[in-house]
Amino acid sequence: MNWDEFVEWGTRISNWALGYHSSLRERSVRTQVAPGEILEALPPEPPNLGVNMETVFADFERIVMPGITHWQHPRFFAYFPANATPPSMLADYLTTVIAPQCMLWQTSPAATEMETRMLQWLRHSLGLAEHFEGVIQDSASSATLAAVLTMREKTLTWSGNQE
Repeated sequence: MNWDEFVEWGTRISNWALGYHSSLRERSVRTQVAPGEILEALPPEPPNLGVNMETVFADFERIVMPGITHWQHPRFFAYFPANATPPSMLADYLTTVIAPQCMLWQTSPAATEMETRMLQWLRHSLGLAEHFEGVIQDSASSATLAAVLTMREKTLTWSGNQE
């Protein structure tokens, strides 16, 4: 793919995203496929040659989309519907373009220091003590639990576990 095709497909996918989000109310919240149906639609052997984007996108719509539970659907009330606003999509896009490896300061000073500042802002917003430096959770579930417990403790003036 050359850069002109990249721009063309970027525009096409942006327009597809608009249509997708605009049509969520008309879609089923949960997938209607049976177990194994997606697997059956995929070739048993990997391809020997690459395919064009037209084929990739057609496969995406034919194979992937029928097997998607729509987390952003207005009637989806499980788990954590998030990260699909236009600004968050554009931020993800920017991150994908530069493809940073954010595992430590040397691999991405910008990511490390921005994360540090965001945790400081969060500490300030929650009214936590200055020595609080934050904790990275292993999943959305444990992060949500930690957030709920923090809100509870703050509401109870940090005495919830003492009573």
